[in-house]
Amino acid sequence: MRNQHQKQFLRRVLTSRGVIVFEVLVIIFLLIGTTKEVIRRISLRQEISILEKQIAELESQNRSLGEYVASINTESFQEKEARKRLNFQKPGESLLIIPETKTLSNEVPDNTILNTTAKGKSNPIRWWQYFFSSST
Repeated sequence: MRNQHQKQFLRRVLTSRGVIVFEVLVIIFLLIGTTKEVIRRISLRQEISILEKQIAELESQNRSLGEYVASINTESFQEKEARKRLNFQKPGESLLIIPETKTLSNEVPDNTILNTTAKGKSNPIRWWQYFFSSST
């Protein structure tokens, strides 16, 4: 009898509104915490994959820069750069320097000639003449 009385008491306590509301709140709290943790793990995995890609790119750049440094340290590259930048030459070689040609200030560039001949004409007419005129 006492055992049955205890069972009825437990049923009444567990099915009371206050206890049910408390149980629902605990379940909601646990679900929110679990959801936040899942979202945090997903974002961390994405960040890790982005960082792994960056590591691979940086390692590739590091390898290519290492190859470039190795090529710069060769004697042939240093000799080539010394000849080009410092005008060095081997014994018995002669150096030929070609001066740059300068345009005269009296000369008229070609595009100004085109603009002066087309003065007074509208832009669509000049385009029409450019594509469909057999002269010029």
